[in-house]
Amino acid sequence: MGMRIALGVALAAALFQKDPASSKEAMRGIQFLVGEWRTTVTDENDNAKSWEEEQAWEYKIDKEEYGLQFVVKEGKRFKEGLLSYDLKKKLYRLEMTKLDGKKQTYEGRLAGKDLILDEVADEKSAQERMGFNFLRDNRFLGTYERREAGGKTWLQTHAYQFTKKGVPFVKTETPKCVVTGGTGSMGVEYQGKTYYVC
Repeated sequence: MGMRIALGVALAAALFQKDPASSKEAMRGIQFLVGEWRTTVTDENDNAKSWEEEQAWEYKIDKEEYGLQFVVKEGKRFKEGLLSYDLKKKLYRLEMTKLDGKKQTYEGRLAGKDLILDEVADEKSAQERMGFNFLRDNRFLGTYERREAGGKTWLQTHAYQFTKKGVPFVKTETPKCVVTGGTGSMGVEYQGKTYYVC
């Protein structure tokens, strides 16, 4: 009974969640990603192939278009990516670059603390899905799934655990960035006052 109520509340929250009016607003809810992350990747098919990597995220701002770009250090699957928001489709878009230079695009919605992104692929082709559960602003989980061509079942192939570097689990109040409204990481002095930017 309690489980059904919780699921109902989560579904209602997702249905009534207001779509962002701008890419800047879309990034505001996930701007805690800016910074460096230590990532543990588990291969669900072979734990011996699990590894550690690092990701460095930062804002990418082009006029009125806001996005979050990142690079992967010591990664075995991807080397960089860009997370943006499509105002026409009302979808988040993740463009990933693999180690061999090939690109993959994923699109999906943010519902509460969960961001689910499906690969943009032909209906007759195999498809991949990336899912993120943002537990808090210094830790989140990720999953990587695959569905074979013509299939209906998603099978998890990799699991990700992200922990923000240099940030304690118990945090005190942090300054706000005057540009994005997120967490300010660098102070700038101007006319005797200190302002913070990401």
